[in-house]
Amino acid sequence: MSKGELTRARVLDAFENLVIEHGERAGTLAATAQEAGVSKGGLLYHFGSKDALVQGLAERLEVFGAAEEERLSALPDALEVFLRESVAANQPFDRTYLALLKLGQLDEHEVAREALLRLDDHFLAALTEALGDPDLALLVLRVSDGIYVRTALGGSDALPADSVDRILALLASLPR
Repeated sequence: MSKGELTRARVLDAFENLVIEHGERAGTLAATAQEAGVSKGGLLYHFGSKDALVQGLAERLEVFGAAEEERLSALPDALEVFLRESVAANQPFDRTYLALLKLGQLDEHEVAREALLRLDDHFLAALTEALGDPDLALLVLRVSDGIYVRTALGGSDALPADSVDRILALLASLPR
């Protein structure tokens, strides 16, 4: 990664952190520059506005979504992997997703909502490819959403330890 790419990533990380920890209004250009340890001019070189920061997060999520679609589509056990990985783990993906989720609740950040919908499309395509059934893929995706939200709100303790195992057993019993 070049120095410019590292700075750009650090600025996006800072913006994510501000939005997640303090809300959308806290993610000002000045606060983001300070959080990232760059001058406001340095931030403006990479992102000319708050909308550009949101767009940067959307692009980050798109890269992740495309890679996940490709990876999941090729796995023989995509269903199990996908559901087990649905537990929120405060990884870089999770932080970008949560920041866009917060931003997407506001009318002025339609790009955030669109990015989340495209991610949903990537996951649905991968699951449909792996499972061969679009209805089952949609069911798995929505169950995954529930697992993710539950653990994002309350940590891994918010989900009984055997929940994913029980869900997988139930899905395995469905006729295909």
